[in-house]
Amino acid sequence: MTKEDKQRGIGKVVAINSDRFSVELLSGLENFNVSGFDDIHYFAQLNSYVIVPYQNYYIVAEVSGVREKDLNVPFSNPTDQILSKVQAGKFLEVLPIGTIKTTKEGALNFEFGVSVYPTLYSDVLYIKEEELDTIFKTNAVKVKVCLEDNPECSKSDCTCNYRYTSLPIGKSTIFPDYEVKIDIDKFFGSHSAILGNTGSGKSCTIASMLQTLYRLEENSATGSTFIFLDVNGEYSQAFEKITEVNSNIEVKKFTIDEIEEGSTLQKFELPHWFLNIDEWALLLKASEKSQIPILRNALGFTQNLSDEARHHIYACSIMYVFENWESAVSKRQRIVSLIEQARLDSPIDFSRYDAQYGNFPNTVLEEQFKESVREYIIEDIEIDPKYNSEKFRFSQLGEALDSAILYEEYHGNKQIRDYCSSLMTRYKSIKERDDFNFLTKGDFEHDVDTYLMQFLGIESQKKKSQIVIIDLNSANDEMVEVISCVLSRLIFEKLREAKDRNKFPVNLVLEEAHRYISKDAGKVFGNANRIFERIAKEGRKYGMFLLVSSQRPSELSKTVLSQCSNFIVHRIQNPEDLSHIRQITPHISETILRRMPSIPTQHALIFGHAVNLPTTFKVNEADPKPKSDNNEISKNWFKEKDFSIELN
Repeated sequence: MTKEDKQRGIGKVVAINSDRFSVELLSGLENFNVSGFDDIHYFAQLNSYVIVPYQNYYIVAEVSGVREKDLNVPFSNPTDQILSKVQAGKFLEVLPIGTIKTTKEGALNFEFGVSVYPTLYSDVLYIKEEELDTIFKTNAVKVKVCLEDNPECSKSDCTCNYRYTSLPIGKSTIFPDYEVKIDIDKFFGSHSAILGNTGSGKSCTIASMLQTLYRLEENSATGSTFIFLDVNGEYSQAFEKITEVNSNIEVKKFTIDEIEEGSTLQKFELPHWFLNIDEWALLLKASEKSQIPILRNALGFTQNLSDEARHHIYACSIMYVFENWESAVSKRQRIVSLIEQARLDSPIDFSRYDAQYGNFPNTVLEEQFKESVREYIIEDIEIDPKYNSEKFRFSQLGEALDSAILYEEYHGNKQIRDYCSSLMTRYKSIKERDDFNFLTKGDFEHDVDTYLMQFLGIESQKKKSQIVIIDLNSANDEMVEVISCVLSRLIFEKLREAKDRNKFPVNLVLEEAHRYISKDAGKVFGNANRIFERIAKEGRKYGMFLLVSSQRPSELSKTVLSQCSNFIVHRIQNPEDLSHIRQITPHISETILRRMPSIPTQHALIFGHAVNLPTTFKVNEADPKPKSDNNEISKNWFKEKDFSIELN
């Protein structure tokens, strides 16, 4: 043990068990602090750390309990026995968690696990900040990035830039003034979850972290891409001043609402033909047994079918309507409409059909009509309508759905129209609703690549924007679900097909994720929202990472949460949510779990790959804060009668 180590001794090991040992503190340390050469050190706080020198390394242990035991010292006055605590023996119960060793280069390195325990009466020391940095692996805050084409980079005083490896996110609640830092690569290069009850500070934590990130000196993380699905409309306010702090950072904001003239907001559009089959099924709530096959055929009918196939489909539909529909008026209207849609080479004459009497003037004209229709029916034709996400009008889908139903009826399925009635009702509802205009009324001319570039912050192959906020505050759950699924899938597919794989990281921030990442994804209506499970399992390989924020972890997909490598947990009191966290994070101890219901506002517990050990910290203040302040009830209640108010 070095001379410096001897000066910071606080006690001796007096009992050793397989999973813990007891430390008797030195006499005179009744206030559980000692004045070191650099600061005053407090060492008996629960969840703090002490170290035990042993051979050529240190054993790191966490304080799990503090107790005292009276010594057998006679007192002349009984009052002295009651009042004096100086004569009481003080003990710490500590749990060994790892070791600190010195590498060949002279640097300190922390490793989990303890294979050899200390001997009885080994010295116990308080821990220094340098050792805390080693434990949390945040002692290297930034490293130099030397460019291959820079001839000066081989010199010790080269002019190459630095990049940060650690990011401070708050102050430790255990060690005064100690900054808790996360490993940037392990936090933002993995899936992470921020969990907590409403009002516990989740959005402030996310805003604070990114505000700190973009205030760093070197290069300002201009290569980052954070896409916010902002379902509560909170983050525009949080990042409205970020360009004033760092002119290299650009924020782009989208909204599904109407935009006022002169606004910096951009209109969010999602061309409906970008949706795949599963996403259409999600939008139209198509059931798997009977409706999805019809929907699949209808979407195929909207694409560029061969003339032969299109004519055959419409001819079958015309023949079925003529032979099976009872109402003469509706029969005539439907057949005329189908003939127009079919765009036949030789027109079919249906003008002589009398809707009043429901027949042709004579059988000859009727047979001529039937024969002209049968010319387009090819009995052995094989039709496999494929949906290729080619552009089509939203109204075309209604026509195609009707044709797909008629075509199925022509082949003998007489109940299919009843089975698909809810599908048709849902389609008509979405077509007529103004809140779905972003999906149904757009006339977007660009391809998928051009569309995605605006959300990836790229203009003319140059990286421009780092933060992209999609304000979905006015969207209901069904709209949020469709938008999140489609956009996430398109970005994932783009990164998966990129020429330089895993060179363009994208972090998708999913606010109120329980609204669209359900634990029962795909159980009722298709598999569209399983894209998040796929991203959770495969996204790391392509550079797409999820930052999941939710107040109800028990309602989230277990697959998504189980793939999260880092957790920042604010106050959680619901037993079901606590149990869920316990199930999907088996490495979390009962000690940590017991802390969660009592975590104060603006405080959080962090554990995972980005930090070596779980730690509780006070989150750095977000400035400005997201638009999520608590309502000041007493201020808003106690006012004079008939006060003016405006909600529009």
